[in-house]
Amino acid sequence: MTQLLSTALNYEQSYPCPLCRHGQLTNLVLMDAFSCSFCHHIFTANLPQQSICLADGQQAVSWQWKGQRWHPLHHPDIDFPLGIWILCTSLAVVPPALIWGVHHIFPPLPNSTGDSFHLLWLGVVFVTHSLIALLILAEFHQFPRYLSWKFRLQT
Repeated sequence: MTQLLSTALNYEQSYPCPLCRHGQLTNLVLMDAFSCSFCHHIFTANLPQQSICLADGQQAVSWQWKGQRWHPLHHPDIDFPLGIWILCTSLAVVPPALIWGVHHIFPPLPNSTGDSFHLLWLGVVFVTHSLIALLILAEFHQFPRYLSWKFRLQT
């Protein structure tokens, strides 16, 4: 590992990759950009703001250098967390509530086979819809652990 001689972001030093957390960011020759030695992603640098942005990804993900580690930057122009939270909550709650309601409106016949199937189905629907809602939240908020897991699976 390369020792950091200064705390400011510059092109002469190497830095840990904020995306894969395994490689080192080094300067690309004749360019104002960094490249990771492990995941091979390219990052554009903004030295006055001490930040980098993923240049070869589908989404603009950026981090700011705080002297010893990276901190993710969120874009305030796409800030709509209340709507996302309402969407994810309703996605996780409404389908199981519909199944529960239908079961209570049309109960199974007494002594019928599979009368507890609705409980299994209710659990499966709740777990799968909750996982989908968590993935939507992770994509929107761009959590660092989620991003590193996502890019590890892609490589």
